[in-house]
Amino acid sequence: MKNAKSKSDKIPNTDLVVESYRVEETINMAFGNRTTTYEVSKLDMVNTYDLGPNNTRKVIPQYAKPKEKTLGTTIETKTIVDTLKVAVKPVKVNVLPPAKKEKYITINVVNTYEKVLDRGYKSIEMLKKVADRSYFENDMINAAKHYAQLFEMSTNLEASYYFRYAQALKGINEMEKSEEMMQLFKSKNGSK
Repeated sequence: MKNAKSKSDKIPNTDLVVESYRVEETINMAFGNRTTTYEVSKLDMVNTYDLGPNNTRKVIPQYAKPKEKTLGTTIETKTIVDTLKVAVKPVKVNVLPPAKKEKYITINVVNTYEKVLDRGYKSIEMLKKVADRSYFENDMINAAKHYAQLFEMSTNLEASYYFRYAQALKGINEMEKSEEMMQLFKSKNGSK
């Protein structure tokens, strides 16, 4: 590399400018040395990290003749012809948002509770939820069935359950039992 001629050696030194910088970094090691050579266009692109003791970095400017700037040719002027003025009507564009695909599934827990109840496993909370759902969806047959099972398991319930059971019984034409539950509701609720 020491005997290699640079680009600048071929050109006489009159009116030259710096074209680039050649950087030679020599790292001395116990078993020899390593030389890294690279070229950069600006001086601030040279690596500035510390190479360590007894290691060197040489920055050699590369000279070249300045590039001549050519003047662009003049642009011909165009004559503008007055055209007919046509009103441009706006185009209506319907933008639809992309359809979002749900990344989750919805599980109706009350349906699961109802299936569990049909298999014979019963709890007061499950019976309350299933009976209430049936009652509020106006399915009085299932509501009366599940309220009956609820009252078999416990009679220490809120007054609203007595009222709902009475209404469900009324919906399936069991008037006597409905009146009995309504009386229990009134006694629990404290009204006469």
